[in-house]
Amino acid sequence: MKKKILIVLANYYKSISSNLVKSAKQELKNNYNVKVITVPGVFEIPVTISKNITKYNGFIALGCVIKGQ
Repeated sequence: MKKKILIVLANYYKSISSNLVKSAKQELKNNYNVKVITVPGVFEIPVTISKNITKYNGFIALGCVIKGQ
């Protein structure tokens, strides 16, 4: 049975995040059952993981924070 992996994707910077999730899925390929949940920003990532902690075997948190002026 394949292990279940949840990718939590902060989608604030869509051009960056789409490449991050594409690379993660490619790396996992067919070895895992992968689900992606999109959240609006990086602060929602830990909340989403904690809500799903018993449902998945592993988690990948993807997001981008760019420091402004």
